[in-house]
Amino acid sequence: MKIAAEAVTPEKIRNELPGLLRRLPCWRKKKALSFAFDRDRYLCAKSFLLLQEMVLAEYDLPEIPPFSYGANGKPCWKEFPHIHFNISHCENGIACAVNEEPVGIDIERIFFDRVLAEEALSPAELEVIRNAASPARQFSTYWTQKESFLKLTGAGIGNDLKNLLHRHGNELRFETHPRLVQGCIVTTAVWKENPAPGHC
Repeated sequence: MKIAAEAVTPEKIRNELPGLLRRLPCWRKKKALSFAFDRDRYLCAKSFLLLQEMVLAEYDLPEIPPFSYGANGKPCWKEFPHIHFNISHCENGIACAVNEEPVGIDIERIFFDRVLAEEALSPAELEVIRNAASPARQFSTYWTQKESFLKLTGAGIGNDLKNLLHRHGNELRFETHPRLVQGCIVTTAVWKENPAPGHC
């Protein structure tokens, strides 16, 4: 698996956005310009170019095609079913993963929200957070694990988040990276055994 991540700052958005837009293929530029705010345009453009750089370095392709979408809305490439990818971004960073099997990735700034924790975490997870040296880091780790699983499957956030890891944890392999982007947690999720041959 290949992972890339970068910090996002107001200075980067201001200085880099025009050049990033010029480098996009027409279909992605149209998508980026559909957003009203420069931050969202930057996230759309930069995440695509980061993914493109990773894929073209890894595979012998002249360019990467427009995204197709699977049954659950997860982006994929019908032309290249052996290349799996996922993109995530938050206010402070962007992360991409490229893999030869389905993958989900999530990046979030390190934070702790007690109300959200009560809604999204199981009693056992809440107990771990209460005893953690850094509750915010532990909460963000749980949150990115759950989000990366949902992005792996393409399922919506409306699923039962509280019991997600309890129900599926043994089927998954998580890798958490706390230092790829300062102040953020990045987590990837893959199946221990691929449950389905296709992804698109």
